[in-house]
Amino acid sequence: MLCALLLLSACSKKRHFSVTGDIEGVGSQLVIATYYTAGGLKRVSSPAIDGKFSLRGEATRPTLLTLALSDGTRLATMVVENGNKMELQGDLTKPYEIEVGGNSESSDIASWVRDNAQALQNRDAAAINSSLAEWVGRHKGSKASTALMVSYFQTEGYEHLADSLMGILSQSARAQDIVQNFTGVLSAQLQTTASAQVPVMYLYDASDSVITFNPHLQKTSLLCFMPDDRTARDSVGRQIRNLYHTYPASRFRAVEISSASDSASWRRSLEGDSASWRRTWAPATVASMSLRKLAVPRIPFFIVADSSAAQIYRGSSIKSAVAAIESRLKPNK
Repeated sequence: MLCALLLLSACSKKRHFSVTGDIEGVGSQLVIATYYTAGGLKRVSSPAIDGKFSLRGEATRPTLLTLALSDGTRLATMVVENGNKMELQGDLTKPYEIEVGGNSESSDIASWVRDNAQALQNRDAAAINSSLAEWVGRHKGSKASTALMVSYFQTEGYEHLADSLMGILSQSARAQDIVQNFTGVLSAQLQTTASAQVPVMYLYDASDSVITFNPHLQKTSLLCFMPDDRTARDSVGRQIRNLYHTYPASRFRAVEISSASDSASWRRSLEGDSASWRRTWAPATVASMSLRKLAVPRIPFFIVADSSAAQIYRGSSIKSAVAAIESRLKPNK
């Protein structure tokens, strides 16, 4: 009888989680789940059929999962672990209103996103962070609070607030696979290394070769840390093209560094696009050891450096980055 009970227990052990959805407007696009487990980044994908999709993964402890389309459009942010059966319902034209069921943490995250849709759409850092501060203060023991901080908090200029909010979360709320590398990046932001010199870097580019980025070879350099969202890339691309048409290579150079989860999705995002600047891919960009000293807090993010490799601008505004470059490259400078 004991052997039978042990066998039954082993057979009933929950070895995976599932995510199913019905999102109007998705059509037959590829749906991608990206999450952290066993110390690494995992990626599972499945094509949708008339907006319906189903996929599964494995996570032995609670982890942060981001569900997105192949063009980078985010569908949901969830906390999942083996045994969870997650369900999504919504309309792609209203991405901030997609409903998520399966566990209370993920439902809470979706609710917060829905309530803060306008601030998220406008990338209003003050409004987003104020809302998160209020939420975390009322939900110190919830893994949803940690997931929201990691996914949506805007750290630039609010580093000390982020540190304080993470500090008041209970130990059980700060699950290791949800926190990911957030605290490490935040720590770097709070140190002087965040404004240290931009290093010489070796990056994998679209021509299947490794290129060298050296900030000392031109008067100004622009590092663009980008998602594989085509809309976001096109907007930034127009600004960079104008700079390339105005200034010679000895005075200005830009390098785009993609945060795509793998090289295949990165290459898809480049299809039909032309650029005169180098476009590169760095796996798990924000956590990459070669780039870690730059303490990139989120995507998109821009760093402008001068010929001494000093950072003269760092932030999420391409317009502010361009202004810093043009100020530096005025004819009398």
